[in-house]
Amino acid sequence: MISLKKIKYPNSKFPIIVIDNFLSKNICEKIGTSILNQKKFDDHVMNGRNRINKGSDNFKNFIMNSFLAGKLYKSLNNKILYEKIRIIFRKKFQSFAWKEENVRNYKFSKTNYGFQKGKILTKQSKRNRKLNFVNLDLDFSVSENGYFREPHRDRDTRIINFLIYLNTIPKSNGGSLKIFSTKKAWGNKVKNFPRFPNKKKVRVTNQFQPKIGQTIFFLSSPNSYHGVSKFFSKKNKRIFIYGSYSLNKAVSWKFNKKN
Repeated sequence: MISLKKIKYPNSKFPIIVIDNFLSKNICEKIGTSILNQKKFDDHVMNGRNRINKGSDNFKNFIMNSFLAGKLYKSLNNKILYEKIRIIFRKKFQSFAWKEENVRNYKFSKTNYGFQKGKILTKQSKRNRKLNFVNLDLDFSVSENGYFREPHRDRDTRIINFLIYLNTIPKSNGGSLKIFSTKKAWGNKVKNFPRFPNKKKVRVTNQFQPKIGQTIFFLSSPNSYHGVSKFFSKKNKRIFIYGSYSLNKAVSWKFNKKN
């Protein structure tokens, strides 16, 4: 169902891989239509984005009623795929300065998920809290005219983030994924990198216009600042899937000065 063949490595201050034809055009169109036909969403956020969030009754019903969405979810919610993506990052970006220190000897949970509001994960026993569990977080999204996102990095529990685009958006409509870097060096401590940086202190270094079937994976390192340019369209929607492979606790990042 998914393909990891057409991989590109764009220029960025943090590791990014872009995969063309990750999903076929036909599959994207069918899942996209299922999202557009969804009558009820879990929330309406970020200036015009409707989401179906993993862990909700809406999500369970959606992947049950949409065969392809359910099949894709099963493919993504898989330790084998997570390891394949992780190996690609490790081999290609060996010299990247930030390394995750506590994502070792982990167990992959197909049932854990992170709530969209707050940092609490699904309930775990005292024993399991001491262990490392990696899980997939996911939402099926459709955004409308006016949607945008300011520069930010994702929650501290995330290891690898990804976007799957289910339709193509013309450049004239905006809605591009913007990649940022800091204008000055901010040192080697995680606390120096706020989740929402001052816009005047970062600059755009790359942009990706949504392209059907394309998927963008990126390491959720302390400097992984990204956002979305304002989407302008009264007729079209921006249909996509946003996901991450997350830890059941904050990821511990260490800066290697040699790199």
